[in-house]
Amino acid sequence: MHPSFYKRPFLIIFLIYILALALFLKVPKPKQDDIFHKIPAKAKLKVYINSYPRTKANKQFFTADVLNLNGAKQKGKIYLTCQDCPELMRGQIITFTAELGYPSNQENFGSFEWDKYLARKHIFTQATIENLLNTENPKNFWFYLSKVRASILKVFRNNLPASSAAILSGITLGEKGDIPESLYTAFQDSGAMHLLVASGGNVGFVTLIVYFLCSLFFGGRKRKAFIALIAALLYTLIAGADAPLLRAYLMTVAATIGFILGRKSGIMQGLLLAAFVILIVNPQSLFEAGFQMSFLATCAIILFTLNFKFSRKMPNLLRGALELFFVSLSAQLALLPIFTNYFYKISFSAVFSNLFLVPLSAVLMGGGFLLWLASFASFIFVPILFVMKFLLFCFEYLVNFFAALPFSNITAYALKPTAIIAFYILLFYLLNLPLFKKKLKSFCIVFALALLVFCSGFFIKQQEVTVLKGRYNLNVILREGKQTKMIGASISGSTARKALLALGTKEIDCLFINSLSKSYFYMLKDFDLKIKNIYLPYGEIPAEVEPILKDTKAQIMPIFQGQNYCAVSVENGWVLYDGVKQAGTNNNLSFKTAKIATTANLKAVKINDNIINF
Repeated sequence: MHPSFYKRPFLIIFLIYILALALFLKVPKPKQDDIFHKIPAKAKLKVYINSYPRTKANKQFFTADVLNLNGAKQKGKIYLTCQDCPELMRGQIITFTAELGYPSNQENFGSFEWDKYLARKHIFTQATIENLLNTENPKNFWFYLSKVRASILKVFRNNLPASSAAILSGITLGEKGDIPESLYTAFQDSGAMHLLVASGGNVGFVTLIVYFLCSLFFGGRKRKAFIALIAALLYTLIAGADAPLLRAYLMTVAATIGFILGRKSGIMQGLLLAAFVILIVNPQSLFEAGFQMSFLATCAIILFTLNFKFSRKMPNLLRGALELFFVSLSAQLALLPIFTNYFYKISFSAVFSNLFLVPLSAVLMGGGFLLWLASFASFIFVPILFVMKFLLFCFEYLVNFFAALPFSNITAYALKPTAIIAFYILLFYLLNLPLFKKKLKSFCIVFALALLVFCSGFFIKQQEVTVLKGRYNLNVILREGKQTKMIGASISGSTARKALLALGTKEIDCLFINSLSKSYFYMLKDFDLKIKNIYLPYGEIPAEVEPILKDTKAQIMPIFQGQNYCAVSVENGWVLYDGVKQAGTNNNLSFKTAKIATTANLKAVKINDNIINF
């Protein structure tokens, strides 16, 4: 990478645009004529399917443009679920009855916000199809592409074991709906999840293969490149044309034009142009994990490959292995803050797993398309199918092997914004290290800057009170100094876990349970973070709760009304403040600290004179 690249106006404009979006862009709100304003209503809808339906457990999930509602014209987008429906296609127009509803709102801190995710796609309404009345096939471009896609997936599903078909569908077309939960987790833990998303490697692979095949029949660099780009575009559209694919295709176009002209492709300019186009068309893409992961990983890979060159004197196999290792390492480092802040885990095995899984996935992708083509010629289908079954077995075995390694799944809490900025300052410096002549001096300056940014995070006030809504009760997390306290355990362990990790902690110092009813211990059934001390009312502990408490390995202590434990005052079960009625028995305890007061059954919490009711 030439140092002058960082002075180019296009890069500066791009960075300013991203900064403006990050600071000022808000989550979209529905327009006045959006179908959202018809909620709640049971209605007859006519919609145009604008995405490839994703299938899982006899259910199809897809988005659609609304055409009319109860016979009248209507605008807006909707997210739909259809169970036991015939196979639906992108480009179809369907008519059905359904009850309109709001996207589920996950109010708890740290959990995935489904309603906000849809809103960024300008979808504010969702429904489950009750009765599919009519299906129209307009014979449009998307419909025919859907037929091709469906044909490919059908060959996989009808001829391969379920898990193998799901893997091959993900590698070739990004269709991973039928992957079993345990295998999905294994892909995450092994750092191979990116291989189930159709992206840059797929687009480049299709371009190169088609260009090579064209070379067997005729010459002319421009003609072969044009045909290869058309084939890559068709693949991009068949695979979904989402942000990673569009970015990859635009980069491929930029690189191919440079190749035709006999000039350097300027692949980094291609990446920036692709990202710019995507963000101009839909600025909300900036806040999607998929876009962030795709852009950051590709950027890191490009910077490494442009700035670091291995000696040509090395054996080809060794040089190739080292290049693949460091490319994988660069991508994983670029994605580390994404993993910590979105998924709360880090997989160190990814650096090694990709040495084997990336080349094998390229073979599987080519084999997947070959298998589909061979399905039209039965005499070669059987041997190709046999080979593909063996390769898919090996691929799945390797995924599970790397996922089972001790360092494959390390729990991590979310990083502060200042820590993320400091991390990327250092990573950017390392990926551009060859450009700096005075390396020691430049390192000292960059390290001091990163340290200054990181330390500024200590002046950011932490979130002191976090209220979580369980199925029947409220739960409260308190951050006081270096201590983390939690009042109430009537929430799922996974929800509590995500909230704590999002707050930047991996343990609870003091957990207060306000009732001996077994439903108040619900969180402990699947909670895997450390709990030091558990305080609960004095009395007989239910028999089914005792082993759960024992498994926590926490110190269990009874508490009494009128006492103070871990700087939390234990009160009786009467009303604490006006407007909140006491419920439950006197065995239920309420709690007070300098920051909050709760009712006996935690149906309400008082924070700075503000009352939060369940």
